[in-house]
Amino acid sequence: MTRDVIRHPGPPAPKPYAVARGQGRKLPVTLQGGQSLMDAVADVMEKTGSDSGVIVVDGMDIGPYDYVMPGPSDDGVHAAWYSATHHGSHARIRHGSAIVGRRDGAWWLHCHAVWEEGDSVKCGHLLPDDVTVPNDAGVMLYAFNGGAFDVSLNEETLFPIFHPVDGASDGNALIAKVNPHHDIHQTVSQIVRDAGFARAEVLGVGSLIGARFEAGIPMESPISEVMITPGAQWAEDGLRLPMYCVDPDDDQFSGDIVPGGAPVCVTFELMVIEAG
Repeated sequence: MTRDVIRHPGPPAPKPYAVARGQGRKLPVTLQGGQSLMDAVADVMEKTGSDSGVIVVDGMDIGPYDYVMPGPSDDGVHAAWYSATHHGSHARIRHGSAIVGRRDGAWWLHCHAVWEEGDSVKCGHLLPDDVTVPNDAGVMLYAFNGGAFDVSLNEETLFPIFHPVDGASDGNALIAKVNPHHDIHQTVSQIVRDAGFARAEVLGVGSLIGARFEAGIPMESPISEVMITPGAQWAEDGLRLPMYCVDPDDDQFSGDIVPGGAPVCVTFELMVIEAG
């Protein structure tokens, strides 16, 4: 898989990633049932006084819900796009992460998940205004203060996406955006080294141009939706970066990403929080 298979319409970013540093904390929170995922998350962000963060929604029930999958672009501008909207009635999320920030001043989120509905396992990009949280759900918020994710138009991809803004001179956590064509494993490793963390947890969602794993079948598609799964961490022996991926044909892949094995397609949004 060569990186040239994806060509974005705008000029490449001058640096591999952008970052904002601040203070992170892990908070068990409850998403109130009977409302949309977006409204439930917005309530939690207001109550906790968080500037941004990541909400891990493993084990949560959803439904009814809408989602999209990765797909090719037919507009002559973007290098990739989304599928038509799919609908589901009720599902339980096996693993999911929502990057939370602001869009035009209001709360917004970017959620990728893998879930079970009946005998089917699905993976994709959940549409936050069109996903119902049917019951109260206990989830984990990785709250971030001192900087924020804010949606703005990305000059390279011409997608409106999260960018880290503001930030502090120090802190136990950071939020970051990795730019297209930069290898996700190598870039995350550099981000953590630059932060000076000896041990850290890593969370995030994004898209990749193919993916190679330490074991298992590689993902060959240059268009995908992916998420970091539990167990991603930086330690003395380096970075472990497990991911779950889906391609436009609904083929699903998972495993620990190898260094040099997975360039970013459109974006990859991250939170890194110092551990121990």
